[in-house]
Amino acid sequence: MTAFLDRYARLLGLIARGELLLAQGCLATIVLCIFAQVITRYGFDRPLAWVEELATYAFIWGTFVGASVALKRGVHLKVETVLARVPPRGRAAIHFATLLAMGILCLLLAANGVKAMRLFEWRQRTIALPVELPRYLFFSGPLIVASVSMLLTIIHDLLAAATGRPAAPPADGRPTA
Repeated sequence: MTAFLDRYARLLGLIARGELLLAQGCLATIVLCIFAQVITRYGFDRPLAWVEELATYAFIWGTFVGASVALKRGVHLKVETVLARVPPRGRAAIHFATLLAMGILCLLLAANGVKAMRLFEWRQRTIALPVELPRYLFFSGPLIVASVSMLLTIIHDLLAAATGRPAAPPADGRPTA
């Protein structure tokens, strides 16, 4: 089981590197779009219609993918005042229950994201972008991708907790909390 968990952690490290690159690309896209909008609006008095929509979509993707990266790195905000006073065995049980609840939430988010995509977004298209794209790529898509990615991380951590191992640091050298 330890060899499996080590390979799984390496896979999560690769996924985390890809997600981090995507999140950085989204941030760069937002900055460039807003910069271009300021230049074209105030410098040439000709604002670009599609820039704000692209920046919004990049923000949505960056938010969801960034949440997944933060989970993999263990850097989400947490308050450990009460947990620090619980004995180690109780802390492990609370950690396991928390992971289980987060896993169930990720499953529900992914399932409802697919449902929303099928019911509402399947036929909708982008409004102002120069190319017409389906809107589910920018609304349900990032929710589903991030939920599945976080679920993979949670499954790894649940397996590690069930076998009594602490979650191994991934291959990408992420800090652990």
